[in-house]
Amino acid sequence: MKCIYMDTYRDPKRKIGSQSETPKIKVKGNEVIVSGYQNFNINTITKQITFKGPYHDKFSYINRLFDKLNKEGCNNIVDIGCNSGLCSFIAYNSNFKDIVSLDHDSEYISTLASIKRHTSITNINESTYSFGDVISEKYDVVFCGAIIHWIFSLTADFRNFDSIVRYLMSFTKKYIVIEWVDTADPAIKSLNHIKKRQKKDDEEYNTNNFEKAIKKYTEIVSMKPIKGRKTRVIYVLRCSSYKIDKK
Repeated sequence: MKCIYMDTYRDPKRKIGSQSETPKIKVKGNEVIVSGYQNFNINTITKQITFKGPYHDKFSYINRLFDKLNKEGCNNIVDIGCNSGLCSFIAYNSNFKDIVSLDHDSEYISTLASIKRHTSITNINESTYSFGDVISEKYDVVFCGAIIHWIFSLTADFRNFDSIVRYLMSFTKKYIVIEWVDTADPAIKSLNHIKKRQKKDDEEYNTNNFEKAIKKYTEIVSMKPIKGRKTRVIYVLRCSSYKIDKK
């Protein structure tokens, strides 16, 4: 992959990725216990995942969504901003055959690789990556968790939604699943993602402009507000060129 947008921000303490939490794993019996930005357990034998922390509803929904998309015929997925790989492991349990996990944080990528070794999972391929790198393959599902507020202008240099959506579309066959993070979100209020590197010609970061861009290229299939976090919504977007076989 060739980088066309420089990765510009690093957490001032960790100096590796943008997240302030350091990833850790420990193995206790048949459980791999993962902590950091993502917190979950995964059983080394059954591969069953136990969600921990405040986002149980979010990841349970993603689990159901991935099951549905797989049954519709989606077999490969790219998890952009994968962190420790929670959503990649959810995709594994939803019977996705080819899973690519990308993140700019090499320590989290190493953590994901360690989890794979402990669980003997072989069809997840992880790699360090900066948002905007050229991706030559196309995927049935492109999954972007809570990264839109990072890559708008802080860890990448897009500065408008149209170019972000066009970039994602360049390697999407069927669906984009993207988590919208509003400016009222506590994370944005704390770190000031949008204004930290803002330029006068940047498109205004708001829901209206985001939806205008996605409607230009895709159909909104569903919108799922995240329980306990009114400022976050998971959008499921269908590519205009993809038609469901109703036979």
